[in-house]
Amino acid sequence: MSLAFSKHKKIGLFGGSFDPVHFGHLHLALEMLEKHGLDQVIFAPANISPFKKQAPPHTGASDRLEMVRLAIEPVRHFSLVRWEIEREGPSYTIDTVKKMYEEADQKGEAWKLHLILGEDALEGLPKWKDAEALVRLAPPLTGSRTGSAHSFSGYSKEMAAIVEEGITKIPILEISSTAIRDRLKKKMFCGHLVPGLVLDYIYSHSLY
Repeated sequence: MSLAFSKHKKIGLFGGSFDPVHFGHLHLALEMLEKHGLDQVIFAPANISPFKKQAPPHTGASDRLEMVRLAIEPVRHFSLVRWEIEREGPSYTIDTVKKMYEEADQKGEAWKLHLILGEDALEGLPKWKDAEALVRLAPPLTGSRTGSAHSFSGYSKEMAAIVEEGITKIPILEISSTAIRDRLKKKMFCGHLVPGLVLDYIYSHSLY
């Protein structure tokens, strides 16, 4: 699936290990797309999370990339970038955001980027690389069960205000990649958690 930018787009960037990608990821991306009138959501699978250096993904980069591609293929507003997977070392979101804006500038295009986050990411967000600059460049859109304000411990006043504006009440699908991996190891049914094409890929390549 190629990445094509056009003028004046409002784009969501959704990063993560996606180990494996599941319906919770797709649900969050669709909710943010529809509720915020995004033109596109771009999935950016990470090579290694800076916070998980001691616990790298269970599955290789090429397999996680292909699983995301299969999962998002039916949704025409979803795209995929390989930059974080292809970059050696930890994946820093600020680097991906800057690269995306550089690409847009080179094409003479103007658009606004937003991070797509789950509510559980807010606690650690201030520890992300260049967090203050990141939220200014790509104000987060955060899926929340209640839609209420976060405690914002460790946030500056400016950062808290930017993040709070994007908190969005949505139905939450309580699905975790850890639980899916555990079920797969036990050979339990996972069709209610993972798209069929992704499950077929997992089984055919003996993943997890």
